[in-house]
Amino acid sequence: MKIAKNTFANEEVVLDFHEYEGCTFTNCRFVVLGYGPFALNQCEVVNCEFTFAGPAASTIQTMSTIYHNIGEQGKNLIEGTFDQIRNAGANKPA
Repeated sequence: MKIAKNTFANEEVVLDFHEYEGCTFTNCRFVVLGYGPFALNQCEVVNCEFTFAGPAASTIQTMSTIYHNIGEQGKNLIEGTFDQIRNAGANKPA
């Protein structure tokens, strides 16, 4: 669902399956469940936090376990994943 030019303040906002464009978020808690994609396009975000629940939280827990309990190979796998995330935007056309 696309939501444009709305203002959100002091509320919980579930991001899954939503596309926000030109919105303002102040003192909100973003919740990522991991069930579907979302977008925050040209939005202003002031003093908000992200939380993860459901499958998204399970993924983060799995990554944490790999990083902390599988030695150097686990650390390299997770760091490599973060490198891919960091570099993903570098390959997009302008």
